[in-house]
Amino acid sequence: MHRSHYDVGIIGSGIAGAALATALTRQGFTVALLDRRPGLLDTARGDHIQPGVQPLLERWGVLESLMLAGAEKRYGTRWLDGEGNHIVTIPVPDHPECPPYFLFLNHEQIGEVLLSRATQAGARSVTNVSHWSIERGNGHWTVNWKQAEDIGEFDCTLLVGADGTASSVRRTLKMDIERHRYQYPIAVLYGQLRDVPERRTLDVFVTADRIVSMIPRTGGESKLGLPIASEELPFWRDQPEDVLRSRLAQWCPQLEFEHVSFGDIYPPVSQQSKTYTGQGAAVLIGDARHAMHPARSMGMNTCFRVAGQLAECLNILSSGFSESEVLPVLSTFEASFSRTLAPQIAENHAAGLQMDTLSGGGFPQLLAQLRAAAKSPKVLQSMALRAAGVES
Repeated sequence: MHRSHYDVGIIGSGIAGAALATALTRQGFTVALLDRRPGLLDTARGDHIQPGVQPLLERWGVLESLMLAGAEKRYGTRWLDGEGNHIVTIPVPDHPECPPYFLFLNHEQIGEVLLSRATQAGARSVTNVSHWSIERGNGHWTVNWKQAEDIGEFDCTLLVGADGTASSVRRTLKMDIERHRYQYPIAVLYGQLRDVPERRTLDVFVTADRIVSMIPRTGGESKLGLPIASEELPFWRDQPEDVLRSRLAQWCPQLEFEHVSFGDIYPPVSQQSKTYTGQGAAVLIGDARHAMHPARSMGMNTCFRVAGQLAECLNILSSGFSESEVLPVLSTFEASFSRTLAPQIAENHAAGLQMDTLSGGGFPQLLAQLRAAAKSPKVLQSMALRAAGVES
């Protein structure tokens, strides 16, 4: 067993934890990451990077790596009705602070690129951990862990919980949380269209009873997400491919798939954890702090923003900072989070509530809003800026 001290200890090396480690190692801080996960990240999660986030990733030195890993471009979001008629396309805005396209890369590859970048810059990463615990020391935290037959521990001045919606860090530190569980889980299917357009778009079908999203994936693949009732799960999981294609054709008649298969069930939740007020320097990020409904594909991009905000706040310190030095920085970060990100999370929750139905009645209010937007360049531009993650 060996012991080391790090400026920042991060529990959870998914997108949020790896993004923060990437940013902090670039700023000269020492970082250790710990994760129970033995392998790659979940493939059913978000994989689209907003234009407004790409400059941040470029500053971290990972944007080129994402492109080399096979990231592709998409151009806006199309909204269609249940007959496949085009309602409106939300374009990518022409804005000087970001490129004119979204990037998409499979979720697990994004995580791999971030974690690789962080470890290459000196971060220590321990995965496949079977057990971990934390203790308070004099001005620091001590993290103990077990991995197979190996055990270890390290000290850190700042403890970061980035360990998902069921965060063990949050439970251990007894942090309060506000949570909303949506009624219907999201079924995720994977498929390939017969004719893949050269300029990919994210297509949202507003059908008579539910909203169906078709999300581009690399290599011409697509991911479909739709709310289902629990009793529908055996159908989507067990039926043969031709039956799945037939059911999808009822909602998305213009889509013809070479193949389609059931992927996973994603039980969406909206939650925000409260600020840590106990002894020591600790903070939550990622799904541990702000889990979001996938309706607007904001979760991963919000993780990047939160990691960026925290790293920016910490940038006034130098490696070797003390607990007394970092505590005021965390207060600044919490104020920044409340001011800029809490409203976006609330907006996403409203979109999640709108999608959380199997009896939408044709969604007359949503369709009216979309058709009005199609006739108003000003409204369309505002929607485009929000979708791209750019403040107007």
